[in-house]
Amino acid sequence: MKKSNWIGLAIAVLVDVFLLWLWFFLGFNQVDSPLDLVIFIIWLVVIVAVIVGVNHLERQREKRLRTIYVSPTALFNKERGLVSLGSAAVAPGVMERILKDMEYGFDLKEMPKPEEFDCRYVVQTDEYKVAGGESGEPTWKGTVVAIDRAAGNRETPFSSRSELAAALA
Repeated sequence: MKKSNWIGLAIAVLVDVFLLWLWFFLGFNQVDSPLDLVIFIIWLVVIVAVIVGVNHLERQREKRLRTIYVSPTALFNKERGLVSLGSAAVAPGVMERILKDMEYGFDLKEMPKPEEFDCRYVVQTDEYKVAGGESGEPTWKGTVVAIDRAAGNRETPFSSRSELAAALA
């Protein structure tokens, strides 16, 4: 979730806690039944459950958006669309640029037709963090699924750019 979403949710929880304190400070708890406190606690539990649920769904959506389909001549990503490759050897570098520039927006591209795009691999990125420090190597973990219509798909996990390049070779 974005920072602004967390701030908004934190403000909502703080307002709820303030209203509970105000309820007791003004003595309204003596006028109504104690059911009000139970309803308030249930409401806080619902807020926390919604926060956890939305966060989980957003992580799943981001993971789906990081999926890149690879053909010998092009790459496809739902956010970026179809990207041409000069050769298959440059695919990991182009994929890295796609992942660096991800905005995780809601304007998605349609998958090209099978006649236009011969998908050979599906790269599912579980975790990607831009390179930091002197190493220059990003944190990049995921799975490469080789699509073989005759023998079935085979998955190869990777945890670096070099392992990804080896899995695509």
